[in-house]
Amino acid sequence: MTHEYQMPGEASGPGAVAVGSNHGIISTGDAATIDNRTLHLPAEALRAPAEVPAPPGLNNLPAPRSAVFVGRDEDLARLGAAMDGGGTATVVHGLGGMGKSTLALHYAHRHRDRYNPVWWVPAETPDGITLALASLAAHLDPYASLTASASAEGAAWAIAWLQSHEGWLLVLDNAETPDDLAPVIGPLTTGQHLITSRRATGWHHLARPLGLRTLDPDASTDLLMRIIGEAGGSDDDLALEELAAELGNLPLALTQAAAYIQHTAITPASYLARLRRHPARMFAASATDNHERTVARVWQLTLQAIAARDPLAVDILRTFAWLGPDDVPRELAEALDGDPIAVDEALALLHAYSMITLTPRTFTVHRLVQAVARTPDPADPHRAEETIEEARRRAIGLLGAALPEDPLFNVAGRPRWRALLPHIEALADHVPPARDDEGTEVIWILTSAFLQNEVQLDRAVDFAERSMAASQRLYGPDTRRTLASRSVLASAYRAAGDLERAITLHERNRDDCERVFGAAHEETLMARANLAYAHGLAGDVHLATELHSRNLADCERLLGPDDKLTLVSRNNLASAYRAAGDLDRAIPLHEQSTADYTRVFGPDHPETLTARSNLAYTYQLAGDHARAIPLHEAVLSARERALGPTHPHTTLARELLTNARADAAR
Repeated sequence: MTHEYQMPGEASGPGAVAVGSNHGIISTGDAATIDNRTLHLPAEALRAPAEVPAPPGLNNLPAPRSAVFVGRDEDLARLGAAMDGGGTATVVHGLGGMGKSTLALHYAHRHRDRYNPVWWVPAETPDGITLALASLAAHLDPYASLTASASAEGAAWAIAWLQSHEGWLLVLDNAETPDDLAPVIGPLTTGQHLITSRRATGWHHLARPLGLRTLDPDASTDLLMRIIGEAGGSDDDLALEELAAELGNLPLALTQAAAYIQHTAITPASYLARLRRHPARMFAASATDNHERTVARVWQLTLQAIAARDPLAVDILRTFAWLGPDDVPRELAEALDGDPIAVDEALALLHAYSMITLTPRTFTVHRLVQAVARTPDPADPHRAEETIEEARRRAIGLLGAALPEDPLFNVAGRPRWRALLPHIEALADHVPPARDDEGTEVIWILTSAFLQNEVQLDRAVDFAERSMAASQRLYGPDTRRTLASRSVLASAYRAAGDLERAITLHERNRDDCERVFGAAHEETLMARANLAYAHGLAGDVHLATELHSRNLADCERLLGPDDKLTLVSRNNLASAYRAAGDLDRAIPLHEQSTADYTRVFGPDHPETLTARSNLAYTYQLAGDHARAIPLHEAVLSARERALGPTHPHTTLARELLTNARADAAR
C-alpha cells in the first residue's frame, strides 16, 4: 500500500489534530503528522502490542569478543539450571573482568532457538535501557517506533509487548544497581531476564543470584595457549602456569596478557618479567584499540563509583592490598576507623561491587585487585604514589598492632599468630627489604621468634636475617634493637642446625651486651644463656655446664627465682648435666624445673610440657621406666590436644614415648 502525504491545512473530522506549526510525530489513530506532513498508515499499524507477533529468530546479540571460550562448562550448566529453576530473572555477578558478559552472551547464543526474541540490553544507565527497549519496539513493529514521540514511548510500547507475550529473553548487561532494573523487571513475568552485574548484593527481591568465580588453573593455561598458540616446551608451560597464577586466573587479565604476547611475539616468561618490573604499564597495556577493556581501566571505573559513595571503602582496599588476599580479619579493618558502623558500610559497599568477598569474620580480596591497588599510576587518580605509600604505612601499623605479645610464652596468642602469618608473609613479599622501616623490623623479629616455636626454621631464618639487616641500617650496631635482632638470628641458626654461625653470633652478642649494658643486665644474662645452650648442642658439654651454672646463679640473684630467664637457665643447666652423663644432678634439677614451670605457667603451657618431656627423658636414661612412660604419655596427650597430631612437637613426643616403651621391653 502506498503512503499518501499531504501538506498541512485546517484539520477536521474524527481524530483530527489542529497542527499549526507542529514538529515531530503526533498519532491520530489512522494517520500521523511528521514535520508538518501527514502520513496515512495502513490498517495493520493500528494493532495493539498484544496483537503484534515477533518475527522469527529476532535477536540483536553481538558476536562474542573472542572465539576462545574455555573453562566455563560448569558455569554454563549452573546458569542453565538457574534459568530453569523457576522465577523470571537470574543475575550473574562478580568482579569486573570475571567474564560475566561473555558467559551470558554464550548462553544467549546457545539458546536462540529456545527464546524469541532474544534482546541484548546495555544496562549501565537507565537511558541505555530505555534506548535498547525502544530499539526492540522498532524491530517488533516499525510503526510503534514511527508513531512514538520519544524513546521513552517506544520503551513503554516494548514493555507492553513483553507483558503480553511469552518465550522471550532479555539480557541486561552490566547493570549498575538493582533499582535501575526494577521498573523493567517488576512488571514483566512472562519471559526471562538474564542480568550481569558487578553488584553482588541487593538482588533478593528481583533476581536469583549466581556468583561467577575465576577460572581453575588448568583452564587458565588453556586459555593462554589457545590465544598465544602452542607453548614451545616445558619452560614455556611452566611460565604459563606461573603467569596464570600471577594474574589470579582472571579471564580478562589472561586474555589481555595473551593478546599482548601474541601481538608482540614475546615469550610468556618475558611478559611475566615485564609485569613484575613495570606493573602499571602492563595492567594498562592493550594489544587492540579497545583500551577500555583492560583490568586497570575496568577497575578504575569501579573505584570511581565506590569513591563517590564512600572514600573509606577505597582506603580499605588500598590498605589491605599489602596483606594476604584470603581470610583478612574484619577487626583489622575496624581498627582503621573509630566508627565500626562506617567500616561495616564501607566493607559492604566493596562487597556489593564484588571488589571483596565478605563473611561475618573475614574478607577476601582478589590478588590481582590487590596488585593493581598497590601499584602507583599517575594516570589513575586513585593510585597516586603518595596515596599508595600512605596505604602501605597504614597496613604495616595495623598488622604490627594486631600481633600478640611475647611469641615465645604467650600460648593464648598462638592461634592469632597462625591466622596473621599469611598476611605477614604477604607483606614481606610486597615490601622490598630496602624499604623496611621501624614497623616492619618489629614484625620480622617477632615473626622469626614465633616460627622458631612452630619449627618452621627456614622461614624463621629468613625473617631474622631481614630483621637484622633492617635494624643495623635503622639503628646502628650497638642499640638494644640491633642486639635483640642478632640474638634472634643466632637462635634461628641454632634451631636450623647451623651451630657454627650460631655460636659466632652468640659470642659476639654476649661481648657486645657486656660492653653496652654491663655484666649484670638482663640482656647480657640472656646472651650468656643462649651461648651456653649453643655450646651444649655443639657437644662442648663441660663448657656449657660451667656457663649455665654461672648464669643460673646470676639470674637467681638479679632477677629472682620465678623469672622466665631463671627458669630457662635452670632447665638448660639440668639438660647440660644430662648430656654430660651426670644424671644424679640432672634429675633433681629437672624435677625442680618442672615444678616451677607448672607453678608459674600452668600444667599445659608449652614450656611446662617441654620441662616434663626433659624430665621423662632423663628418667628413661636412668632406667626408671615406671616414671618415664606415664610422663611421656601425658606430654603426648597434651600436645595432641593443643597442637594437633602432626605438629613437630607432637611428633617428637610420640617418638620419645615409642623409644621409652621399646627400652622398657628389652
